[in-house]
Amino acid sequence: MGTNPILITGASSDIGCAIVRRILDRPAGPIVLAHSFASGNRLGSLQTEYGNRLQLLQADFSKRSSVEAMAERIATEFGTPAEFVHLPALRLIYERFTKFDWGRFETDLAIQVESAVVLLQRFLPKMTKLPRARILFVLSSVVHGVPPKFVSMYTMVKYTQLGLMRALAAEYASTSVRINAISPGMVETRFLQDIADVAVQMSASTNPQGRNATPDDLLGGIEFLLSPASDYIHGIDVPIAAGSVC
Repeated sequence: MGTNPILITGASSDIGCAIVRRILDRPAGPIVLAHSFASGNRLGSLQTEYGNRLQLLQADFSKRSSVEAMAERIATEFGTPAEFVHLPALRLIYERFTKFDWGRFETDLAIQVESAVVLLQRFLPKMTKLPRARILFVLSSVVHGVPPKFVSMYTMVKYTQLGLMRALAAEYASTSVRINAISPGMVETRFLQDIADVAVQMSASTNPQGRNATPDDLLGGIEFLLSPASDYIHGIDVPIAAGSVC
């Protein structure tokens, strides 16, 4: 992808760190711009390991002004990203619909969707001028088939992201930008720490492989959709759930 950087939002998550490491392990790869909500996270140790190839960005994605400031810094210091992987989200909680929390929903909608709109309004027109560019949304298997109970807020936000991905894919199909998504099943990370262990175990027991995913299980699909091998693939959402959804 030349000298243009790769932008990963929500990069301090377990999945984000796995993606960052895999990209930085590419020989002579580009600079990775890794976004996190706060300083002092695990990205610091990765920067110690990989040096200036990893640049850390801090922004509160629940606030549009913070996202806009980060976009301005990227444009000024690093230029237009050639690859953009978007995966920020509030931690998953299980809650009955009768307890629907509008404040939490609006915050998660800002973090997952509004931030993507702000960043892509800034960079997508310029990405179309690059020889090859990629946008990848990390969604969830809840957008395939019947979603699990008690995750109405999370499901609504993920469907909104899916709608954004498909709308952008339709609008930019004739350009050099390939816009796709992956939808993992339950991935055992810190993202699940606010739900009961029994829910995690039940998810594993109903999976055809008898286990939930790990971040490493997602990397093959991510790498493929970021690579030149996917030049003729556009506007798709790939479930990565061991056959539990299609």
